[in-house]
Amino acid sequence: MGYASEEFQAGSQLMSNAVALMKGNTLSAIAWPRHGPLATLFDMPFLWLGARLKGHLNQGWTASLEPVLFTALLVTLLFVWLRRLTSSGWSYLLALVAGFCTLLWPYAYIGLEVKQSLALLLAGYLGLMNDGKAAWPRVVLFAFSCAVAVSVKASGTFLVPAILFLIACYYWRYSFQGLRRLIPKLLVTVAIILVVYFSNSVLRSLFYIHTGGQGQFFKFWLVSGPTAFLLQVVGYFGSPNKGLIVYAPVVLLSFWAFPRFLKEHSALAIFALLVLGGLVSGHALQKGYTDETWGPRYLHGAIAPLILCIGATRERLRLRTAIPVLVLAALGFWVSFLGAFFWYGVQQRAAIDVSQSTLETLQGDTVWNPILLDERLFSYYLHDGQRFWTPGHIWWFEKPPDAPAVRDVDLAKYAFPQSFLIRFWRVPLHGGLRRLWYFYLACLPIGLLLLVRAGWAQARAEARHLEDGRQTVNG
Repeated sequence: MGYASEEFQAGSQLMSNAVALMKGNTLSAIAWPRHGPLATLFDMPFLWLGARLKGHLNQGWTASLEPVLFTALLVTLLFVWLRRLTSSGWSYLLALVAGFCTLLWPYAYIGLEVKQSLALLLAGYLGLMNDGKAAWPRVVLFAFSCAVAVSVKASGTFLVPAILFLIACYYWRYSFQGLRRLIPKLLVTVAIILVVYFSNSVLRSLFYIHTGGQGQFFKFWLVSGPTAFLLQVVGYFGSPNKGLIVYAPVVLLSFWAFPRFLKEHSALAIFALLVLGGLVSGHALQKGYTDETWGPRYLHGAIAPLILCIGATRERLRLRTAIPVLVLAALGFWVSFLGAFFWYGVQQRAAIDVSQSTLETLQGDTVWNPILLDERLFSYYLHDGQRFWTPGHIWWFEKPPDAPAVRDVDLAKYAFPQSFLIRFWRVPLHGGLRRLWYFYLACLPIGLLLLVRAGWAQARAEARHLEDGRQTVNG
């Protein structure tokens, strides 16, 4: 979805050129994607595997697994980080909330932003949760995760302050004498980041040649002044169509817990603030601070750091602290379920059909709120409810006689689940597609059993923790 197709195309072209180079054939031109070739390098193992499969199990299928696996890694890493800060039960609950009650679930389908968010969280974990050793493998992994975070998307530039802070934390926690010995590793870290960043930036610029360069492209989208900028900052958090607290309600607790978080975990709090502030302030400079994708997608990378704010300020799972999380998680689950159930582009396609597709409509017109539209689609899909919907507006006070006519939206054109398993539930399939459907069906109970097993293990660990605490008090 989105620009991912450009990256997959570039990956296929790179593999074809590699084969041509080995055979001595002529190389073909490469259509570089808008964010450069770095993201394509992560796609190529999946594309390579898909190129060796036959039938319907091809590159499209293997490429669709990538954001799912990367999102799973992101949630797993978040859980591991939370375990370093708080109890097992609290960590398990918050990891589940992050995975299924925020933007992470829909974007496991959409696929955008996931690589950057994973690299950013890994860089944060390595930089802030250091074990006191700076071995070369860890240094190289830290350097590449930082490089990917600021390079894999053009918006990575907004994360440079956060990455610089991580580098400072990683090396300056040692004494000055120890720092002197770490200068070679520091130089290697900086060199890797700069080489990756500028190499990808140079190749990314080839995509923008037809627009007059990246500078001209950004200038076209620049906001008109500081007032517009501040309004868009507010919209990032509270907009009904694109606000962070609408699409990830649990982050409200992050803001409430932040003063204590800053006091008890200052370095981690500053990192989370730099990530959120960098993404918000950078993207709010553009007229299109969001687009037709699901929710505030440019804040995808801030979700995990904000969840850490909640976990780090509670020592263990208690009912009185879990209830607010569960209430907000229930709201977030419904919103995320709708975002995962339907393709994010139905809002724009429906607006195009009735000649109301403007960027301002998608960003701020509550008549076209994506959640409300998906609720209508879900009602129609589930119950064969009302098929036609009129995106009418309330004229204040009178409707002009020359106002364009409002046409109905045919919900039947868009009420299709994007999940392969659900969409083809009753469709007769044959051959590879049938085997693929059964593979997905088998993944469902296996995944749930693994999830329950992990939850049981965390519950036992939580019980042991409580028992140890009682013995300590009695002793």
